[in-house]
Amino acid sequence: MKHEMNLLPVVSGKKKREGGSKNKSWIIFIGLFMGVLTIYGVLAFLDLCCQNEIRQQEAMIESKSEYQIIYANLSLQKEMLEHRQLLIDSISKGKALPLQTMVEIREVLPAGIRLSYYDFQDGRLIISGETQNKEEIMEFKEKLSVREVFRVINMVNTNIKESAPANEGNKEAVWEFTFDIQVTEVQQ
Repeated sequence: MKHEMNLLPVVSGKKKREGGSKNKSWIIFIGLFMGVLTIYGVLAFLDLCCQNEIRQQEAMIESKSEYQIIYANLSLQKEMLEHRQLLIDSISKGKALPLQTMVEIREVLPAGIRLSYYDFQDGRLIISGETQNKEEIMEFKEKLSVREVFRVINMVNTNIKESAPANEGNKEAVWEFTFDIQVTEVQQ
């Protein structure tokens, strides 16, 4: 048997181990550094996205505020609303008065009277009609004078209507009348 001998210097295992542990520590350090850089990059990206969203919301708020009227105080707004209501009331004042006068006339109209003309202008009402009994005209005038809506009632004319000769079977006379009435508005 032959034995061989190696005369080359033998490197011990400790030296190899020291070099390997340096490499491992550098790998761990680089890995941790890359992890920190990755986390920092993700946080920077999220911050940039949030900043963009905040800018969009601020732009939307600014654009909406341009179209809205902002009052300095509530008393000014209240005064404006009161003034607007006064304008609306003054415009619509008197529009219901003609209807109100017709309702009042209808309530006091005797059964034998037929109205033939009705004209309402500038607080003045002119009505004409006819009846077969003159006392009904006076009764109608008295009933109208009791109503609050009618201020002054003037009887313009009362006369007998000329009947046609073909209507000789009916001997009753037909009375025509016209009233000129000043109207006051009644607050309800």
